[in-house]
Amino acid sequence: MVLVPYPGTPRHQSVELQPIAAARVNTSALSNARQAVDMGYSWWEAAVTVAPMTIDDAREWRVFFGRLRGAVHSFRLPVTSAAQHDGSFIARANGAGGGYSLASDGWPVSTKVLLAGDFVTVGDQLMALDIDVDTDATGNATLQFHAPLRRSIADDTIIETKRPFLTAWLPEGAPALTLNSAQLQDGFSFAATEAY
Repeated sequence: MVLVPYPGTPRHQSVELQPIAAARVNTSALSNARQAVDMGYSWWEAAVTVAPMTIDDAREWRVFFGRLRGAVHSFRLPVTSAAQHDGSFIARANGAGGGYSLASDGWPVSTKVLLAGDFVTVGDQLMALDIDVDTDATGNATLQFHAPLRRSIADDTIIETKRPFLTAWLPEGAPALTLNSAQLQDGFSFAATEAY
């Protein structure tokens, strides 16, 4: 599979993210009592809505969808409309890690950098933060996540903190694109599923 570059002018009206938590649930037919087992992994589903655009911007989208070849290749979907912070630091994994937390370094010292509910991308995995990122006097911080990392992260892996992304594919293929009589591309929507 190829990682296809995302259009340089996203023109998103919205990016709707839904975390899918894998669980096995049994409900009693007699009492409606529930037993649930957390399967220990999850993924993201996304729905993207793109605004109407000029024919010049539409060409870039046509090329993008053509290169994806339907559900064959993957892309990096931006998940924030603006940068989450204005720093120029590069955070990295501090030692190999996995599970619901990750030691990291390279942050500004003694500050609150990101808030619970913000996103980071670690090793091409989009992760939602479960607690605020408060750094210590040496620029270290432990990241806590809502869901576990699906694979082990190597020491020194870059953590995208400013403009996190979802590595995704198109489960329904490319949307229909319609050029109207004013030579404008109508707005369109497409579904995306996390690729890993």
